[in-house]
Amino acid sequence: MVKVYSEALGLEIEVPDEPKRIVSLSPAITETLYRLGLADRIAAVSYFCHKPPEAREKPKVGSYLKVEYEKMEALEPDLVLTTTGAQRKVLEDLVKRGMEKGYAVYPIPLPVTAYGILDEITIIGMLTGRIKEARSLAARLASEYTGLRGSLTGVKVYYEIFLGGPVSAAAHSYVQDILEFLGAVTPFAGERKTWVIEPDPGVIREFDPDVILYEKSPYAPLDEEKIRADFEKRGLGDLAALREGRLVILEPDTLAHYGPSIFEDLKGIVDRVRSLIGR
Repeated sequence: MVKVYSEALGLEIEVPDEPKRIVSLSPAITETLYRLGLADRIAAVSYFCHKPPEAREKPKVGSYLKVEYEKMEALEPDLVLTTTGAQRKVLEDLVKRGMEKGYAVYPIPLPVTAYGILDEITIIGMLTGRIKEARSLAARLASEYTGLRGSLTGVKVYYEIFLGGPVSAAAHSYVQDILEFLGAVTPFAGERKTWVIEPDPGVIREFDPDVILYEKSPYAPLDEEKIRADFEKRGLGDLAALREGRLVILEPDTLAHYGPSIFEDLKGIVDRVRSLIGR
């Protein structure tokens, strides 16, 4: 066993030297496990784990706010990986049951920056005995990311995702951190919170974005016509970005997913934005 200190719990967690039956309750953690060559050690995942596509075939044992303990514990996990953030609500119970049933539970801090995502990759490597592979992956992604610095300098970008309603990134979000790193200007950079729920149409209209990044939800994958109709209903149909075709529609789990693939997807996003504004 290896002892690894958890800042979130304020105590040392004993984890197996090389966990054999891992449960991941976070999509980003699941993707990272696959990237580290641990597919055969993943016993189960959450209902939101869609990357890579093979993750969909794994047994499902919970969500951000609920764990199906009987189903999960029947799989005899030796390590359960989760995050903080919304999952703090189940963390105390999860840790308590883990101590009783004999499996380790480790919460990985929710990233607020792009470098926090790279940190997460390294932590997962530490917990699973794949630290060398994790550091190698993080270093490669960091190099690719660094090469994009300032590539959208001065471009006014409005990012939105549908999560039961329109949501945009605010100052405390890793999405905002990434957009600022690229040099983009955003309408809610001064909002000291993670997300802006139901963004004020007046603010968006006054901001008048050069480009709109719209990420489809995996549970409501709207097509372009419906997306435009939604902006119309909110009084935003006359935005120049919409009139002039500067709408970039992102597939589900692009920026809203903070696994390793977010860095690889960024190059394509930057290229699409630059082509629309003639750079």
